[in-house]
Amino acid sequence: MNDRRYELKSGAKLTLFLVSYIPLFLIMCFTQLYEYREYLVWGGVSYQSLLSYIRYFGAVTVLVLMSAFGLVGLRFLLPNIQRRARSNGSLVKIVDIENKNSESISYLFTYVIPFVFQDLSSITNVFAVSVLLSVTYLIYSNSSMLLINPTISMAYSLYLVEYEDMSNKKIRKGMILSRNKFLEEDDEVKIRRMGHKLYFAVEGERRDC
Repeated sequence: MNDRRYELKSGAKLTLFLVSYIPLFLIMCFTQLYEYREYLVWGGVSYQSLLSYIRYFGAVTVLVLMSAFGLVGLRFLLPNIQRRARSNGSLVKIVDIENKNSESISYLFTYVIPFVFQDLSSITNVFAVSVLLSVTYLIYSNSSMLLINPTISMAYSLYLVEYEDMSNKKIRKGMILSRNKFLEEDDEVKIRRMGHKLYFAVEGERRDC
């Protein structure tokens, strides 16, 4: 039970959540900037121009800041988890494996696409998007969705595995995130806990026969 203390903290979970929505944020920001480009005033700042900016681009500014927070956090999070997995991860042997990268497509259409066509100059739309994102985050951060991430899936692969813990020979199941896109049965990897039955995996050390 001691390895449960290695589960991700709230900040790390928020980072993964925000990164998973970066494609959506990019689309929403581009659409909003394009549709209301005539309100982008590059001259002197006045009270009226400030109000116009807040109305039409305030939400865009927030989305850009959230995206930046997610990307910076991810820049530190994944290398840190990978380093810890290599140094003191649990060595396991894969017994059965199923590629789950397709889950990212389902996530994209279920949780991302419904937000795409929201007009961010409408306070009611901004409120609705904020509530829906908040509720989605609460679900996301406490479920296997934590590793279902369209952005990260461009560089990493997600697997549902049954594995044998080499330290006690027990058979367990879980989802693992790995840079290795070609993991197969009988491969040995070192895993680091990220959540309930959620792990980050790196290649295990080769042992001489």
